[in-house]
Amino acid sequence: MPNITPQISLTRDDAINLLLTSIAMEELGLSHLINAEAERLQYAIGTLPGLTVPLSFSQVLQMNTSVLDMLRIVNKKEMLLADQLENILGTPVQIGATGATGATGATGIGITGDPGATGNTGVTGIVGTTGATGPSATGATGSTGVVGATGDTGVTGATGAPGVTGATGGLGNTGPTGATGVTGTTGTIGTTGATGATGPTGLTGLTGVTGVIGATGLTGPCPPDCPPGPTGPTGPDGVGATGATGATGTAGITGGIGVTGVTGVTGATGELITVNNANFVTEGTIIVPDGEGIALELNQTVNGTLITHTPLTSTITLAPNHTYFVDYETQAIVTSTTAAATLQFNGIDVLVTTASYDTSAGVPVELSSHTIIQTGGTPGTLELINTSGVDTEFSNISISILALL
Repeated sequence: MPNITPQISLTRDDAINLLLTSIAMEELGLSHLINAEAERLQYAIGTLPGLTVPLSFSQVLQMNTSVLDMLRIVNKKEMLLADQLENILGTPVQIGATGATGATGATGIGITGDPGATGNTGVTGIVGTTGATGPSATGATGSTGVVGATGDTGVTGATGAPGVTGATGGLGNTGPTGATGVTGTTGTIGTTGATGATGPTGLTGLTGVTGVIGATGLTGPCPPDCPPGPTGPTGPDGVGATGATGATGTAGITGGIGVTGVTGVTGATGELITVNNANFVTEGTIIVPDGEGIALELNQTVNGTLITHTPLTSTITLAPNHTYFVDYETQAIVTSTTAAATLQFNGIDVLVTTASYDTSAGVPVELSSHTIIQTGGTPGTLELINTSGVDTEFSNISISILALL
């Protein structure tokens, strides 16, 4: 992503995680919209408190149509999110390269002889820091002990015993293993509100260098001119006893495990979507001049601090930097042939919120609409305006507002 200040450094895996997070946030927003529609239906049929006058049959049909429109939009969005999720889950992640294997050392050449005594096993070194595998070489094999000289042939009658077997040469000490590297610290988790971005994962420690293998121990002493052993008496079967096996060396100490990194702090839980909502009504009848705001007599429900209104005025104040769902309904009687109303935000008509009905003078009609409004950096004002073209009689006025984000 060029020409961005400050510069953004993201791996392919980071980008995939951010895309999955964005899909989850969109799903959360859609679930809140569905919940808002459900609560509106509950309010209309009386399972939620607050409705004092039962809705007419036409009002129930209009509300049902509004709910169906919202569910169709949510269903289309769900199909798009499903396609996005399948594409992202099918994206391969990047795998690091494997370190090169060290070369094997050459085998030493020795003279065959009596096996030397087994040497003690060296102490195992501490685990090395994690990183690339270093080259290693196998130590040279020690020379084989010299074969003892053959004893003189004894006088016929008693056969001499064979010479003593030379001791086995000792094994060389094992080289120390490098220490294990310290695990990188886990990044802190961002605060939830709109959910914060996940902190970056700590870097993996480098692989420790493999310790050098110790040299093979020297062959047990026995010069080439070792004198033959004395001729003993002939055994029961004419074969001498087998020499004892050399002792096995002790096992080395295992290196310690590196320290685990500290877990990042969990972000704070975001605000519930149902905390801020309000409903304002005028139950009686008022006459409103053309182009003027429709006054709201009663603050029937006000929860939270993001939505405020002074009774008997037409202006509703919305807090800055938030998203609101707005729905209005009213009954109108005009002296001409058209009854109409629209929402205005900061004195400007909100698109697609005008409800208009061609009628006969004196005949009551139902007007309703709904929309979503995003406020800027300062508080905004919301009004329901008479746009019938003449003075109009309004009754049973209701405006419901829900803060989504």
